[in-house]
Amino acid sequence: MNKFQYSARDNKGKEIKGKMEARDAQAVAEILQDKGYIVVKIKEEVGINFEELGQLNIGGVPMKEKVVFMRQLSTMVSAGLPLTRGLQIMEQQVANPMFKRVITQVKTSVEAGKTLADSFRLADEVFDDVTINLIEAGESSGNLDVVLAKLAVELEESKKLGDKMKSAMIYPIIILFVIVTVIILLLVVLVPTMAEIYTDFGAELPFTTQMLIDMSNFFLKYWWAMFVIVLSLVIGYKVYKDTPKGKRNLDKIALKIPIAGPIISKMQIAQFTRLLGLLMGSGMSIIKSLELTAASLSNEMFKEVILASKDDVEKGGSLALPIARSEYYPLLVSSMIAVGEETGELDSVLNKVAEYYKDEVDVATSNLSAALEPIFLIIMGLMIAFIALAVYSPMFQLGEVMGMVIDIVTLFV
Repeated sequence: MNKFQYSARDNKGKEIKGKMEARDAQAVAEILQDKGYIVVKIKEEVGINFEELGQLNIGGVPMKEKVVFMRQLSTMVSAGLPLTRGLQIMEQQVANPMFKRVITQVKTSVEAGKTLADSFRLADEVFDDVTINLIEAGESSGNLDVVLAKLAVELEESKKLGDKMKSAMIYPIIILFVIVTVIILLLVVLVPTMAEIYTDFGAELPFTTQMLIDMSNFFLKYWWAMFVIVLSLVIGYKVYKDTPKGKRNLDKIALKIPIAGPIISKMQIAQFTRLLGLLMGSGMSIIKSLELTAASLSNEMFKEVILASKDDVEKGGSLALPIARSEYYPLLVSSMIAVGEETGELDSVLNKVAEYYKDEVDVATSNLSAALEPIFLIIMGLMIAFIALAVYSPMFQLGEVMGMVIDIVTLFV
């Protein structure tokens, strides 16, 4: 959103000046004209506004705040409170600086006579297309309070789905971090000290010990090169992922990763069925619902199937058939969709499928740590065994040499 300074006159000719956030100057002009003002001048602010520097918000609007906003606004609308009054109350309650500015802008737009959906479109960096279209459908049908309540549930479920995967990966990431940290400390601190001690004896070192020392020497000498390589790989991955072809290839590979791949698939199916059921249940056409649902899916392989299905449905075909042809959607999904199409209760059937896959994701993410724990334990065990062998093997050899020396000295004495 950009900030504009404006100058206008009311119907009595009185000059009015102020500031407003909007997508462009045209949006500012429309809001002012809707208020009955005659626009004199609109100028976009440039540079840093130091007065508002303290209101900068890094990280955007948390999903939790959006959920609370939708739920409370739904309660106020259903209680018969005017929409502008409800937005005013929410404006006073919200603590997030960015969200507060957005709500203020939405309230100003609604006061000017625009619909809530059109007002939300001015803040498309906070509210996505699904949210805006659902609100538009709710306003058209007169069920705005119901749609807002459903939106709160949808946002909450979407957040929970993402949080489950993140929480399931915390344990493996911690273990991996510990392994890498221990290896680096060994190569930087322990191994060089051990190498100096064994070098003083002048004995030939075992293969494992020599390999560990060589690894340490290589790391200490070329650590910067390894850092550059890792950084280049990370940047290369990010650049490749930002390309359409790269995103598609990486998404396809992700689905084939053991353990993680099936979880990603179940999450995508749960998202697809839940959102499509919500959109259709709100009175939206199946074509528009499929288009918005496809845009919300993060995996390109699942997204492509839905877009292809939309093309088939536009031609009068069944939604279940292209879903059944896909290798990414299980037969259960296409079968249930076919039942929903036959009975005319597709949205209700989709909601039931979404509940089933939500439970599947819960079980899969709960078992993720249990499945990865033995793998990491084996890796740590092998690492410890190798280090122990490399460190203690020379000691055994030196002990044998010292024993032979003592025996020889004893013979002469």
